Amino acid sequence: MTAQILGNSRIHERLLELVTSASSTDAEVLIHGPSGVGKELYARRIHELSTRARASFIPVNCGALPPELFENELFGHAGGAFTGARTRAVGLVAEAHQGTLFLDEIDSLPLAGQVKLLRFIQQKEYRPLGDTRLHRSDVRIIAATNADLVAEVKKGRFRFDLFFRLRVLPIWVPPLKERREDIPLLLQHFIHRYASEYGKALLTFSEAALQRLWEYDWPGNIRELENCARYLLCTHGGSVVEAEDLPTLQDFAPEPSAPPPPSSSPHETFQAAKRRVVSAFERQYLEASLRAHDGNIAAAARASGKHRRAFFELMRRHGLTR
Repeated sequence: MTAQILGNSRIHERLLELVTSASSTDAEVLIHGPSGVGKELYARRIHELSTRARASFIPVNCGALPPELFENELFGHAGGAFTGARTRAVGLVAEAHQGTLFLDEIDSLPLAGQVKLLRFIQQKEYRPLGDTRLHRSDVRIIAATNADLVAEVKKGRFRFDLFFRLRVLPIWVPPLKERREDIPLLLQHFIHRYASEYGKALLTFSEAALQRLWEYDWPGNIRELENCARYLLCTHGGSVVEAEDLPTLQDFAPEPSAPPPPSSSPHETFQAAKRRVVSAFERQYLEASLRAHDGNIAAAARASGKHRRAFFELMRRHGLTR
């Protein structure tokens, strides 16, 4: 079953095109992007669309491996290789034979581990600890990082030759703030998923809350949006979510936008000014929502939390069509 990856923005469609293209070869892939964007999902998609899909996809978090255990975890050991090693143990490279080995946080590898990994990628050969024989494994390597590997190379913390060996097919996964059109779709997915899992009623969102979700920069990316949906279902299940209910990080919140320019009339009343500002916001929100859903009014209405008829009435009021 292919990994589910949601998004209908142009930037995300282009990303999926690169992923599909990468799946047609066995070349090494380096996935780069900030934390929380789901780099492992894209690695799984590459594997599942490739000719290796019937074999294993083995994820490894390099940052969680102590340097002294890296070689043993990847390449295994022979019986008696060290104290306590009574029997032979195969490593992850052997488990991933004819499949894909996904090395997340590749920047965390110590230099000694980088040397051994480079040799394996080049030769497809490895020697388990304590073994006298070379073993072979047909494995595709996909690596991922949220670090600037070029800077790490310049600082001497990452091998120049390994960097270019991994970076045959570079793929950049953008932060959520660069694909805001995908926020309604992702939010709807998480709300439905966790409402079912937690046994909670679905949520609706006020217009101010939706605007806040759109403007927020999401420093934690999709992982933060997912946790936002889970929090709201646990605390506001079945009710209307207001802007102040959103568990956003204030330190990362955008600065309030500048107030609208004053009316050309110095005698404009407060209510008239308010109507003008609300009308401008409504039109801006409707246009953005319709663009994000390719003109699908029903989908845009669902994402907005408004009934389709009310959403359509707003469109009519502002002279908008599909």
